[in-house]
Amino acid sequence: MPKITGVIDLDALLEANGGLLLAKQHRRSKSSLSRWCKAGRLIRLLPGVYALPGAANDLPTRLRAVLARIPDAVFAGAAAARLTAWPQEQVGEVDVITPTRRVSRPGYRMVRRRVPPSQVLQRGRLSTLSPALVAVDAASGDSGERIDHLLRARHSLESIELALSACSGRPGNRARRQVVNRSRSLPWSQAERRFHDLLDRFGVKGWVANGTVRVGDAKYAPDVAFRASPVACEVDGYEHHRSREAFTRDRERQNALVLAGWTVLRFTWDMLADEQAVVSAVRAAVRARTSIRSARAG
Repeated sequence: MPKITGVIDLDALLEANGGLLLAKQHRRSKSSLSRWCKAGRLIRLLPGVYALPGAANDLPTRLRAVLARIPDAVFAGAAAARLTAWPQEQVGEVDVITPTRRVSRPGYRMVRRRVPPSQVLQRGRLSTLSPALVAVDAASGDSGERIDHLLRARHSLESIELALSACSGRPGNRARRQVVNRSRSLPWSQAERRFHDLLDRFGVKGWVANGTVRVGDAKYAPDVAFRASPVACEVDGYEHHRSREAFTRDRERQNALVLAGWTVLRFTWDMLADEQAVVSAVRAAVRARTSIRSARAG
């Protein structure tokens, strides 16, 4: 650390301290820290934690500021999403879980909460909630979108259910339980969740979601499959076909299934609003394919 004699070189001081200045470590220059803040050369990220003004938009520096102030902090919310399964997540306010009560500050929301060690991951020096708990936390407001992302990435349903058990007594748990219960049918999108709800409410049985179907040497995972028939249902939601490659893969999969003797039905998000029509189409396809199979067997 540069020796403080006479005029303090702020740039050298910051460089020697990794871009952060802690008031408790620079008591002799405390008045200088205040003066630099008033002059706009520094900002206070958290009480006793200072950095260059640009640090307000630099997430790694903001996270390190938390650790400098609260070494046992655990990151949650958007920050935890960014650090785990959602690297493109945009982080505004940083959610920080602390074992004792702390006052929230601009850009930081402090929450006192106990988290089981099994639901905490280490990312270098940073502690963050597990992806499953990040997703379950969000389920009270996002209808399960983060959970869908994890299921598409082949995270286990068990990990989601264990994360829910770590949310005991929290506001929003009724919505979280409803989302996790729906997740047991393994939907991979909001449209699929809606379709699964529809099938259950109308008492349609004999289907599995996103299960492996073998066609020759290839493997496919229809959104919903009635294997005994065989009928496959594809549900195209708002987020569907975000790339030309995805569009092409869907057509290749449909052609392969049809050539292998499957009936393939496609439904859009808007089509799901006419529930009776959708269910009637599914039942008609299943009956037709079952009749064909029975006739061939006879």
